[in-house]
Parts: sequence; C-alpha cells; structure tokens
Amino acid sequence: MNKKRKAGDRAEAVAVWHLKSLGFEILDRNWTCRMGELDIVAVQGECLLFVEVRSVSTDYLDGPELSVTPAKQRRVASAAEIWLSQKGSQYVDIRFDVIGVKWRLGRRSHVEHIADAFVPSWAI
Repeated sequence: MNKKRKAGDRAEAVAVWHLKSLGFEILDRNWTCRMGELDIVAVQGECLLFVEVRSVSTDYLDGPELSVTPAKQRRVASAAEIWLSQKGSQYVDIRFDVIGVKWRLGRRSHVEHIADAFVPSWAI
C-alpha cells in the first residue's frame, strides 16, 4: 500500500472515531460505484451524512477541507444519489460534511468537522 493511501486510511479511521464519539453509526466506508467513492456514510436518528475525508501532513498548506473542489462535490453528490437509490431514502435530513484531519509532527492530529459543507443541486 502506498504512503498516500495509508495516510488516507488513517485519516478515515480518525474521522470514524470522531463521528462515533458524536453518536453516529457508520453505515458504509469507502463505498464505490461508477460515479466515484463515498468515504463515509453515517446516520444518527433521521440524519444521514455523506462525509468526505481530507488529510494534510504539513503546516504550510491550508486546511484539507479546501481541496473539496466543486468537481469533487459533484462526484460525491452523484455517488450519494446512487447510494440513496440502492439503500433507501427514508432519511429526513441529508447532509454533506467534510472532515479534515491535519497531522502535526510530534503532536496529536487536529480534526475539523464542517457540517453542511456543501449542498448538491438535487438537494435544493
């Protein structure tokens, strides 16, 4: 496994821990379809989250959440639409969150959770 993939897996593990600490149940991780991948799908009550996880390992770059470009948002939204068509859409509240994990040399990682980071056009 390459170094970038290992860092991504580690960031996703931190994001899962963070979501569980908030009371979310993880439904899927790294769910793939023809449109792309959903890093994490989680639920709490009637609130369904599609979570994009980003990580960065240097203090010289802006936060990892800034790398979720409009094109990436469209891919995540398209994959989420397919997920909903396959798994059901009984959820009242559907959110698209970004969790950024910043690795700091010699220190604990820093987690930034951005709720409602973006809204796809089909959800408006």
